[in-house]
Amino acid sequence: MARTNTTTGLENRAGERIFSSPVALAFVSRVQKHRGVSEADARKLYLEYIRKTHPTSDRRPRAAA
Repeated sequence: MARTNTTTGLENRAGERIFSSPVALAFVSRVQKHRGVSEADARKLYLEYIRKTHPTSDRRPRAAA
């Protein structure tokens, strides 16, 4: 059975926005060189890293200054 992978335009734009950052591109480039993985795998690693360092469920509202 074939598995199809579909994405919405919103997901594509979010990915474009994330990987338009010079920091993200540098991370991907270094991971590719040092681990010898494909660009797609390096991008997945970056997204996993971001999710671990910025968990959305633990965020608290900021206090007003």
